[in-house]
Amino acid sequence: MVKKKVRVLHVFGRMNRGGAETLIMNVFRNIDREKFQFDFLVHSKEEGHYDQEIKELGGTIYSVPHPRENILQYRKELKKILREKRPYDVIHSHIFTFSGYVLKIAKEEGIPIRIAHSHNTQDGHSSGILRNMYRSYMRKLILKNATNLLGCSKEACRVLFGPECLKNSNVQVLRNGIDLEIFEKIEKGVYLNLRDALRLDSKAKLIGHVGSFTNQKNHCRLIKIFSLLCDEMDNVHLVLVGDGPLKNKISDLIKHYGIEDKVHMLGVRSDVPEILANLDLFLFPSLYEGLGLVLVEAQAVGLKCIVSSKIPSEADIGAGLMKFIDLDLDDTIWAKAIKEELENSNRNISIQKEKIKQSGYDIKEVIKDLAYIYSKI
Repeated sequence: MVKKKVRVLHVFGRMNRGGAETLIMNVFRNIDREKFQFDFLVHSKEEGHYDQEIKELGGTIYSVPHPRENILQYRKELKKILREKRPYDVIHSHIFTFSGYVLKIAKEEGIPIRIAHSHNTQDGHSSGILRNMYRSYMRKLILKNATNLLGCSKEACRVLFGPECLKNSNVQVLRNGIDLEIFEKIEKGVYLNLRDALRLDSKAKLIGHVGSFTNQKNHCRLIKIFSLLCDEMDNVHLVLVGDGPLKNKISDLIKHYGIEDKVHMLGVRSDVPEILANLDLFLFPSLYEGLGLVLVEAQAVGLKCIVSSKIPSEADIGAGLMKFIDLDLDDTIWAKAIKEELENSNRNISIQKEKIKQSGYDIKEVIKDLAYIYSKI
C-alpha cells in the first residue's frame, strides 16, 4: 500500500523574499516531495516573488481577500478551501498574531496539526488600548487552538506565546536554516563580480544591507550613518538589496545627503549569497528582528556584520563575525566602528560550514525537525 503524502498548507501574507518566506522555500526545495505536499494560502491577489517557483515545485497557491477588507468573507473563503481541497493534515501559519484566528478555523475544520510560527519580536504597530486587546485575544486563540508553537528565536517565542512559554513541551525554537549547497560555487570562486557589475574600482570597499524598505529595517538611520562614513573615507560604497513602501523616501534621503554616486539600489535579487560574498562588511541596524536570516547567510560566507543590539543573540553562529552596537549610541560611534572594521580587515571568503551546522542552521537539520512535527498525525 502506497503511503499518502502529508499535505501541508502554509499561510503567509504574500510569498515575497522575506526571511520567513525564504526559510520555507529552503525547506520546500530540499524536503522529500514524494512524502510532503506544500500548498500556500496568501492574503493578496498580487503575485509574490516566489509564486512561480512554488508552482514549479508542485505547490498550489490560494489567494484570499485580506482579512482587513472583510473578516467574514475571509472566514468563508478559508473554510471553503479547507473543505473543498481537503484533506490537509497540517496548517502552518506564519502571520504572527493573526495566526490565532486562522488556527481557530483550522481546528473547527478538523485539521489535526496546527502550527503557529513566530518570525518576529514585534508586529510593527504602535501600542494602544485596542491594539493591546487584539494582541491579547489573538494570543489566547493561538494557545487554545495550536498544537505546536514555533519561533525563530527564544525572544520571538516569548513575544507571541508568552514570557514563560519555553517551559511548555509544545514550544520549540526552530532555526532559520540555510542550504549550504548554495554556497559551494562561492567556495569554488565561481560567482558574480559585483564591483565589475557596478563598474567600481577593484579596491572599493563595499558595505551591504539586505531587507525590505520598511520602518523595521531602519534604512533612514543606515543612510545617515553611511553619509558620515563617506566624510571619513574615500572609495566606499553601499549596496542596498530589497524593495518596499519606503524605497522612494530612502532614495530622496540619499539625494539629500548627496551620496547618489555611493549608494547602489539593486532591487529584489535571487543571488543574495553571491552579493554577500562580494562585500567587505554587512550593516544591519534593525529596530527589531525575530532573528535575521540574512545574517546567517552573511556569516556563512565569512562576512563581518555590524548589527543593532536588538538582534537576538542566537543570530551569532559563534565565528567571531558579529559586532552588536546599541541603537541609542550616536551615529558617529557607528560610523567609527565601521571605519575601523573596514581599515583593519583583510576580507577573505571563508565558508563557515561547520559553524553553521554546529549552531543548528543547516537546512537539513531543520527539515528533520519539521518532518517529525508534520508526520505526527
